[in-house]
Formats: sequence, C-alpha cells, structure tokens
Amino acid sequence: MKAALLAVGMAAAGNASAQSLPVPDLASIPATPTGDAIRRGHALITDTHAQLPDHVGNDLNCSSCHLNGGTVAYAAPYVGVTGLFPEYRSRSAKVISLQQRINACFQRSLNGTPLPWDSNEMNAMLAYMSWLSAGVPVGQPVAGRGFEPVDTSLEPDPVRGQAIYADQCASCHGAHGEGATTADGGYLYPPVWGERSFNLGAGMARHYTAAAFIRRNMPLGKGGTLSAQEAVDVAFYVTQQPRPDFPARIHDWPAGGRPKDAR
Repeated sequence: MKAALLAVGMAAAGNASAQSLPVPDLASIPATPTGDAIRRGHALITDTHAQLPDHVGNDLNCSSCHLNGGTVAYAAPYVGVTGLFPEYRSRSAKVISLQQRINACFQRSLNGTPLPWDSNEMNAMLAYMSWLSAGVPVGQPVAGRGFEPVDTSLEPDPVRGQAIYADQCASCHGAHGEGATTADGGYLYPPVWGERSFNLGAGMARHYTAAAFIRRNMPLGKGGTLSAQEAVDVAFYVTQQPRPDFPARIHDWPAGGRPKDAR
C-alpha cells in the first residue's frame, strides 16, 4: 500500500477512446539542455523528499503514488497528462493548470509547500511529464489513467482491514504505519500514517481512492491479489489512522458533489 502523493491522482477515465500507455526509455532522453531538465524532473519525482526538503513536509516522494516515476497503469501515470490540462477539478470547482495540480500534491500528499511556478524545479517536472506524454494526442486520456475505481457501495470493515494490514502490509510499511528505512536513512517503503505521511487533504486520505490504488498495485509486486472488499477494508483501516491535518480542506467541493469518503 504505497500510499501518498496523490498526487497527479486523477479519476480513472473510460477506456473506450483511450490511447495506449507508451513509456519511453530513459536512455532515449536527449543530451541537450531540455534533456537535462527532463532528467532533473525524473530525479525530483522519484526522490522528492531528499531533492526538495524545503517543500516536502513528510517522508514521501511523488513516486510513492505515481509508481515507477509515473509510468504504471492505474497508479496515476503521468503519460499523456500534459495534453489534458488546463482541466476542471470538482474539488476546487475551478479550471486549473498542471502547475496548480502539482502544487496541490505538494501541499496535500507531501504535506509541504508549493513550488514557484517559474522555478527550475517546476519546469523540470513539467519537462519530464511532457517527455512522457510525447505522441499522445492532446485531450486524449491513456488507458490506465488515474486509478481503477472500486465499488463505492462496498462498506468497509476496519476489523478485517486491521487483520489484512497485519498480514499483507506491515512487513513493508511497519506495524504502526511508520514505513521502512534504508541504511542511509532514506525510505525503502513510505509511511502510510503518522506525522511523516500524507495529510487529511490528500486524495489518498479518502478510503475509496486509497482502495482503488491498493486493489490494483498492492502488495507491491502482487497487485490484484486482494479482492475489492479487502482493498476497501484495509484502505479504511489505514486512512482512519492519525495523520497531519489540512485545515483548508473545509473549502473543498464548494459547488457540491462532495464524495462520501471525503475527510
């Protein structure tokens, strides 16, 4: 249950008109100034906590949710995302830019502070996402965009969820959701609750959103082995554990349509 960023955590689109999910080889990044920015963007996304300590307030990376640098289907891939923004977001009831969406992740999933829009770091992240999106027609989603939804009529059982967490998740994420660190202090597996995890304003703090990610991607390397009900149960258990607040969440969904699992 490698939870967090949610970050560009978009609702899954129907696949009837979706494009394939082409993932270019990192070795094909050109040896140019633009290529340098693309490589820098990849580093920022896969090592966000260490690379941007002034903007990340927990121990997560963008790739904690956008798996493998945003290249995995139904793990909020970045492939094709640059051709979909500006986009209307019901959470803010506004049409927002991709920069605004990235910064929402910094504030919510990373429990941190936004990047300046004209910063080298923001432009590097945009360069990487644009490189991933090359060849995807503008305005067309890719197959596997966002997360594959689960049935929101499924009622969670936190007791079952706790048992599933202990059996399937604790070996990586810790008995108390604290994550697992490497010898140099970096995170091998991210914390999924507590002060070093995503805050209450993150998409992953919603249990049906978390369940969609878990159902398809977790346990790592064994995605799809949990049933939808099991994913909902364990997601509810995890999301209800203590984590940082995000006071501005009271202003979310100003035009209505607030999801029933919104925190």
